[in-house]
Amino acid sequence: MKLNELLYRSAAETDYTSQKDIDITGISYDSRKIKPGNIFFAIKGLKDEGSKYIKDAVKNGAALIIAEEETAEEVSADIITTKNIRKLMAVMSREFYFSNSGRIKLIGITGTNGKTTTAYLTKYFLEEAGYKTGLIGTIDYMLGEKKINSTLTTPDSVEMNAMLGEMEKNKTDFCVMEVSSIALVMDRVYGLKYDTAVFTNLTSEHLDFHKDMENYFEAKKILFDNLPENSFALSNKDDDYGEKILENCRAGKKYYSIKNTSDLRAVNEKLFLGGLEFEAEYRNSNYKFNSNLSGRFNIYNILASVSVALNYDIEISFLQNSLKKFKEVNGRFNRIQLANGAVAVVDYSHTSDSLKNAIESAREIVNYENRKGRVITVFGCGGNKDKTKRPVMGGYAVRLSDFAIITSDNPRYEDPMEIIDEILKGVNPETNFEVIENREDAIKRGIEISQEGDILLICGKGHETYQEAKGVRKHFDDKEIVEKYSGTVKII
Repeated sequence: MKLNELLYRSAAETDYTSQKDIDITGISYDSRKIKPGNIFFAIKGLKDEGSKYIKDAVKNGAALIIAEEETAEEVSADIITTKNIRKLMAVMSREFYFSNSGRIKLIGITGTNGKTTTAYLTKYFLEEAGYKTGLIGTIDYMLGEKKINSTLTTPDSVEMNAMLGEMEKNKTDFCVMEVSSIALVMDRVYGLKYDTAVFTNLTSEHLDFHKDMENYFEAKKILFDNLPENSFALSNKDDDYGEKILENCRAGKKYYSIKNTSDLRAVNEKLFLGGLEFEAEYRNSNYKFNSNLSGRFNIYNILASVSVALNYDIEISFLQNSLKKFKEVNGRFNRIQLANGAVAVVDYSHTSDSLKNAIESAREIVNYENRKGRVITVFGCGGNKDKTKRPVMGGYAVRLSDFAIITSDNPRYEDPMEIIDEILKGVNPETNFEVIENREDAIKRGIEISQEGDILLICGKGHETYQEAKGVRKHFDDKEIVEKYSGTVKII
């Protein structure tokens, strides 16, 4: 694409016109990835300053530099400035890589918890119904047969639009994506036209970035405020923010729930270790659903996914049958039968609310099945992330579990014991818990003290296969550790 055409189509806020009108070969904000003919966006990041790498970008062949302010750098490429650099990068990336013509229906899922399972289940329903569907989320980016390991829940606009463009070339019908609050604030999905947007819930998280819950809520709301009238908005009516988030939304609105009256409501729920069942009230009739997923929180994820599928005219009887074959997502309440008769559950729950939900679900299963067992929870908190949740998570873990083992997660650049000390601020020192800093030793201890009928919850890392400390990632997989110290194991 010619530069002047790209500038025109992007409605760039500049009077710059290329005299040579060169061919643009790509876009990047990483000087190391610049190739001849690329545009380099010198963005101010959260940790680094893009202007420091302008010379490197030009050396690698950048044809044009776009920056947020004037720079004293003397380079061979032209430098233009814009006040809304992230928005311009998003729009330019869309125009260059992805026509956004409407062929691909974009489904955005946002909320604190449940995004990943809801995204995978929605993708599954659509594919079972015969639609070609891509996915962009926390665990993987799926472009047809091509799978890429995820680096961010919602990638930056350049990668996002490049992947959407590839899906478009492959004649993909839908792309289901997890949309994070940080991505919305930082304009990673700016300019994309969503056909459907889903809200799961909102609880305390990312307050190191957003500062307070009101800012966090307003960030999530961006997705719904920008929906066109002919799109579809779906929200969890049981959540405190469920109705408020759709107040200014122009799209058609529907709700799902367990507690409150809604368009799709679950009743008569039954929770087992091996799955769950419930009846869905829909258009004055009840429909029975059975799932291999376990935990009350997964009923919400199922309701959200079923609601999206129903909106695309997929029959509810088809969804009932399809759900029976769906297996849980990697790292989301994965159940492992231990040799001693206990069951280990590996779960990604790394927020205060998701940890609470996981423990309460384990307790509900123990009680419903009359297992006469205990709930033992192993967990830690990540470093260099929201610190406000640490004592809250400690309080939940110790209060709701029969026994808790507080350990390390991904300490990153923090001292693991300092993180644990902050967790302990929310814990009654006379209650049933112990501290084992080494995560492998903590999981081993949990297995050793578990017995038949117990549920051993191992929370925080889920699908992750690494532990990060002092900038170094080492291989670490909770499931592998369980197998190492349990002997004979069986996936349930």
